[in-house]
Amino acid sequence: MDLIASFFTSFVTLFVIMDPFASLPAFIALTKNFNDSQRMKAANKAVVIAGILALIFLFAGTTLLDLLGVSISSFKIAGGILLALLGLETVLGFSFNHGNKRQDLNAVAVLIATPLLTGPGMLTSLILLSNQFGYLITLTATLAALLSSWLVLHYSNVLKRVLGNQIIDVSSKVIGLLLVGIGIEFIRSGLLA
Repeated sequence: MDLIASFFTSFVTLFVIMDPFASLPAFIALTKNFNDSQRMKAANKAVVIAGILALIFLFAGTTLLDLLGVSISSFKIAGGILLALLGLETVLGFSFNHGNKRQDLNAVAVLIATPLLTGPGMLTSLILLSNQFGYLITLTATLAALLSSWLVLHYSNVLKRVLGNQIIDVSSKVIGLLLVGIGIEFIRSGLLA
């Protein structure tokens, strides 16, 4: 597979898993009492935290699996199950996570960063993509997906005003369906390996 196709596959996979459109309603709701400056700081901090977690897992994830004695095939199956469940959450509108959501800037940033942007599905995918396409392509795709997610969060008020809640919700559901498909593909390739 050539570099552009590998990058595109990695970017689309990571962007769909990050699904900033699914985070958008939560981000808007959690920052409704924030001024513009606080909202921008929350978006910046969320993406920086998500990026740090992603980079740590990208470069240390395989070593961690080796230390735990978990094969890539088993991790693909486990990751596929998680991705499919995350996609079902989005499509069907329920949540496995019922944590307490305080509305200060740091709490909002951490909640959006993980589990919404960089959750288990993202961390799983980073390991699998780096094994399939190498670190450089996966790193570049990760940075592009983080930048795209930052743009969505940074312009959340504009997107809400222009698109409306219904289009944001529909987009999120479509991305959730793609996420289920990616999860099933990971399960299938893990079982075949």
